[in-house]
Amino acid sequence: MKDRKFLILSISTVWLLSIILLLTSGAYGGKQPFISSLPVNVESIQESDSFFSIHAEYPQFQTAEPDFNQEIATLISGKIDSFKKESLDNWKARLDTMPADKPVPKDPEHPFEFIASWQAAQLNNECLSLLIKIYYFTGGAHGNEEIQAFNYDIVKKKKIGIEDFFVSPQEALNKISRISAQDIASQLQSRQWKIDDNLKKMLSQGTAPLFDNFKNFNFDSHNLILYFQKYQVAPGAVGSLTVTISRQTLEQNSLQSDYLK
Repeated sequence: MKDRKFLILSISTVWLLSIILLLTSGAYGGKQPFISSLPVNVESIQESDSFFSIHAEYPQFQTAEPDFNQEIATLISGKIDSFKKESLDNWKARLDTMPADKPVPKDPEHPFEFIASWQAAQLNNECLSLLIKIYYFTGGAHGNEEIQAFNYDIVKKKKIGIEDFFVSPQEALNKISRISAQDIASQLQSRQWKIDDNLKKMLSQGTAPLFDNFKNFNFDSHNLILYFQKYQVAPGAVGSLTVTISRQTLEQNSLQSDYLK
């Protein structure tokens, strides 16, 4: 490995009085960019050499408890460590299995890549609701992607899980499970995917009314946004999927939440 460039930046107290957090069109349907007046420190990790290309940015909030900020920071550092280990293991395995008559490359053709970014559904004096998106390539035919949602009640100084979001959590899970399964089936059909028995099984398991299936969500005053990991409800070629349930739909299904104001 050579020509290494490594940088960790802490952009101190970026007052987001006018900064625009550009949201991906998939999750928020191409709505206007979200604007926040909340103070945020944006941490940036960058590393570039012939072996690794790492670019990660994630937020740290002055109005949240240290444990919440530490969980976000630990997620990023842990994912980078895992990415590096997997990349090195795969590179070693490749060298170990090369034919004896082939020259041994010093470096990979392209650096192994890691990208982490974040986007927000809302950031205000009551709630934080944001998503960390991670892409990484450690060798093989294609890269992988992961998503991790964070929700935090600033007033109560606690994380918000799907079990905290609804007045009657299990009843809500049963209903959003049905809504999600129908929505995802419609999305897949619009992409010309045939809903065969194997896909039905994946969809049924990935949207079953279990807390773990719905742990990745965001919300604002109008919508509950549910995220399903790559491979959770469909083959990997589909990627991750998003289901947005409007406040009106939730109310029509008698799903009450104090967080939808």
